[in-house]
Amino acid sequence: MGHQRKTSWQMISYALLLTLHFLYASVDSFRFATNCVPRNSLDTDEIGSKWDVKTWVPKDGGVAVLSLISKNDKKFSLRKIDITRTELHALFRQGIHLKNSSLPLGDGISPGWAEFRVTSDSRFKVWVAGVAEPLVDVEDDVQAERVFVKGSNVTINCREPFIIWNVSEDREAALPVDCPGRYDLAVFSRSPSSPVVTLGNWTGVLSWDPEAKIATFAEPRPLPAFTQHNFTLNCSFAQNHFKYNFLAGQNDTLVGSVSFPEEVAGMSFRAENGDRFVVTLQNAQQEQEAAMTSRLPDPGTDFEKIVTYFPVFLNGVLAVICAFLGVKIWQLKMKMTSPEVTKVPLDQMADSAPMPFPPALPQETVPLNGRYAFQQDPREQ
Repeated sequence: MGHQRKTSWQMISYALLLTLHFLYASVDSFRFATNCVPRNSLDTDEIGSKWDVKTWVPKDGGVAVLSLISKNDKKFSLRKIDITRTELHALFRQGIHLKNSSLPLGDGISPGWAEFRVTSDSRFKVWVAGVAEPLVDVEDDVQAERVFVKGSNVTINCREPFIIWNVSEDREAALPVDCPGRYDLAVFSRSPSSPVVTLGNWTGVLSWDPEAKIATFAEPRPLPAFTQHNFTLNCSFAQNHFKYNFLAGQNDTLVGSVSFPEEVAGMSFRAENGDRFVVTLQNAQQEQEAAMTSRLPDPGTDFEKIVTYFPVFLNGVLAVICAFLGVKIWQLKMKMTSPEVTKVPLDQMADSAPMPFPPALPQETVPLNGRYAFQQDPREQ
C-alpha cells in the first residue's frame, strides 16, 4: 500500500512538472525572431545569397542610410558601399590597390522606412523598393561569406509584418518618426506594465482606462497583461507648429496631444519598476508601406501565417494535455483516498465452505429458587 501511494505521488509530481513545462513553453512561444528586432549594425547569415533589409531613412540627405561591408581575409579584399538619400559611394580594395567611385541617385530615396534587397552570387546587386533598376550591380570579386550591414533600426530577413522592440529597465526603445505621418503601435507584456513614453521634452505614462477599455495617459492603472494595447501617433503641421496626437480605440479617441515649434526626430519607450514589455510598429505611413510591399513581394507569406498562428495551435494542444492530465490526477487522487475492497470471483465464492457460527458461549451456573441449574446453549438443544 505504501509503495503504491509513493508511486502515485511520483506520477502526480511528474504530471505537474510536465504541465508546468508546457505552460512555460506556451507563454514563451509568444516570442519573435531576433532578426525582427532592429539594430544599428548586423551580420548576414553565412548560408544564403539573398537578404531583405529594412532600415530607417532620415531626412538629412548627407547621412548614410545603409552601409554594406563585404570582407574576405583570405583574398585580402574588401568592398564597402555607402548609400545616402541622394548618392551612392563605393570603395573596393584588393591588397594594396584601392578604387573609389560615387553615383547620384536621381530622385533619391524617400525618408521614412525603406526596404532593400541584397543579392550575392556571381554579381553583387542592391535594389531599393520603388526603383526598377538595381542601385548596385558589380561583379562579386570579394566573395565574402557574410555582409556587415549598418544603418538606423536595421532588420534583415524579418518575415513578420511589423518591427519589434523589447523594452526593459536596462533597454530603452527609440522609434524614429517623421512628420507628417501616422504610426500604428502596440504594447504587449506578460505582466501588468506602465510604459513611460517620451516625445521631445514631453513625458507620459501609458495606462489603462477600464471604462473605455483603451490605452490612455490619464489613468493611474497599469496596462493589463497578455493583451495587445493598440494606439496611434499622428503627426501634422499647422500654424507654424508640429502637432502630435495620440489616438486609441476603434474610433481613434484622442487620449493625448502635444505641440512643438520644431519637428521631433523620434519617440522613446522606457520601463520602470522591473517592467518588461514589447513595442511593435504595426504600420507607418500606410501609402508608402503599401507601395514598397507591392514592389518587393515577400516569398515568406506562408511562413508568416505559420509564425502568426503557431502560438494559437500550441495553446490548443496545451489545453488538451492539461485536461487529460487533470483527469488522470483526479483518478489517482480518488483511488488513493477510497478504501481498498478485495474482489472475489463468483466461482470461488460458490465453492467456498459455509461461514462458521461464532464459538458457543461457555456454560455458567444460574441461581434458580435457591438452587443451581445448568443453562444449556440453545444451539445444542
